[in-house]
Amino acid sequence: MDQELFKWTADSYCALFHHLASLGIVKQMSFPIDSKDFDPKYRDREDVRYAEPFKDMFAQLMEWDGSPCLYRWEIVSPYNADDIKQAVENLPKHTPHVVKNAVTDDDTLYVGKSEGCIYGRIIEHLGYHRNQARHGLQLSDWAKPLRLRFVLHVTVLQPDCLQRPWVMEIFETALAEKHKPLIGIH
Repeated sequence: MDQELFKWTADSYCALFHHLASLGIVKQMSFPIDSKDFDPKYRDREDVRYAEPFKDMFAQLMEWDGSPCLYRWEIVSPYNADDIKQAVENLPKHTPHVVKNAVTDDDTLYVGKSEGCIYGRIIEHLGYHRNQARHGLQLSDWAKPLRLRFVLHVTVLQPDCLQRPWVMEIFETALAEKHKPLIGIH
């Protein structure tokens, strides 16, 4: 790579991020979620999107289907990080990566991104996706015995964030660096 190509590449990427910064974010939403509301019936008998504890959240999330989103699971109840790590590591299904030495300063369980179907991604994280081989937090399988309560923070980004596949990765990594989640690799 010569100096001219290097400068052109850096300038192009800077211009893209300045453009995105000038547009700003589209919307921010937060949803309280209590593990006491998790129920196995949402896996096969009742659609979690329309269940009383979750229907308002999913109604709002479905409005943003097709939009790029970042999200963060914040733990708002007392918890023990080692208990959470052990519970997730003991799951028999496909599970997210537990960060062995993670100690979060601001109670963040996980951060992630969705490039199109945020409500589907949240269904996976709750553990109610019909395809149980899908990766996600699978909260319904382990959080209830720990009596965890969460706030799910969702930020809807500009559609321009989907111009290049790596843009969402950069924003997700920045969010993870800021909040240092207990679970996930970034």
